[in-house]
Amino acid sequence: MNKTIIVRESFDWITEKQITPAQFNELVRYIDEKYPNDNVLDIKFQRLRFINYVGVIQCSDVRYEILPKISLSVNDDRKALLSMLSITGFLPISFYEVIYNGEENSELLTAVLRAFLVKILSELKKGSYKTYERQEENLYTLKGKLEISTHIRTNPFQKARAYCSFDEHTENNDLNKLFKTALLIVKRQTQLHSFHLHIDRCLNYLENVDLLNLSSSKLGNIAWNRQNQRFHDAALFAKLIIERASFYSKGQQSSSFSFLFPMNLLFEKYIEAALREAVGNREVISQHAEKRLVRNKKSGFGNILLKPDFVINNKVIIDTKWKSATYNGRSHYNQSDVYQMYAYVTAYKEVDRCILLYPKQEGEEELPVWEVVDTNKTIEMKTVRIDDFFRTVDGLREIL
Repeated sequence: MNKTIIVRESFDWITEKQITPAQFNELVRYIDEKYPNDNVLDIKFQRLRFINYVGVIQCSDVRYEILPKISLSVNDDRKALLSMLSITGFLPISFYEVIYNGEENSELLTAVLRAFLVKILSELKKGSYKTYERQEENLYTLKGKLEISTHIRTNPFQKARAYCSFDEHTENNDLNKLFKTALLIVKRQTQLHSFHLHIDRCLNYLENVDLLNLSSSKLGNIAWNRQNQRFHDAALFAKLIIERASFYSKGQQSSSFSFLFPMNLLFEKYIEAALREAVGNREVISQHAEKRLVRNKKSGFGNILLKPDFVINNKVIIDTKWKSATYNGRSHYNQSDVYQMYAYVTAYKEVDRCILLYPKQEGEEELPVWEVVDTNKTIEMKTVRIDDFFRTVDGLREIL
């Protein structure tokens, strides 16, 4: 029976009271293997917490669900995360039906995998994708091309046989191998009877398909065309499943699996979508990279590239910060962030407002607005609700 631990990113610690040393080591080993260059875990003596990343990790007998700290309700946090993933396109499937049907109240992994299974089954029902694949067999009848050299080696005393190569119209291609392999991984990660029935229905369409050779590079070698384009999103998701699955032995076969998302980037992409809704696509420039802070007098070249998250109508600059704007009832900011905004407001002559934008949380106090000395320009700290996309849009309109 799987145990589920729900924690809030950068906030809740997992201790030895919740998991055993073996489970602790399994989790750390999986993160080291699959996310070696990412700062995912903050590890202290006999405890750890997740930082910068949200999502779900399924280890052999423990499921870890990491949610952003958005509101006081776990269900609201989960719903907000699914909405953010869907709106930003972080996952190549939509969670609209999951959220609309209220299924976001189930565990995060259940909601994610349900959306994937619904997507892939709906496409397989329309017909599996078939291609002409090169086959080689030792047959009793001539078919296609006789491979003379191989035939001579294989059948020196078999006059009734012919070693042939031919093209066969089959569903046993790389795309369907990808789906079958991902579906079997998903089957191992869930005990839900309804999921197993759903997976078995998908596998019935792929009965004559082999498993993907995971040591090959075929994951990225699928050629897309008009016949298979409808499978594109499901294939991207299946690839993600396979890449994040880890299998190993420790006395018995066990596995780990995850969907983790960098919260800094997810928050930035979510705010970008909301800004474009609030003020229009043409008014928003994302990752503007045309200004330099200083110019080298000898070479004449500009140095120190400035790259604000968003420039709005050449009047307002916004940089997103996935952290709390307050701590113990007082505003909480890094001086380096303010220096960065000062560099922006200095280099962008037409800009009169630079905004550090944080997610809105409970119990916030009034946040500061700084005047840039001897100018009419300001550097401001603002927060916006992210528990509902339309509230986010309204909040940004009010700020701007």
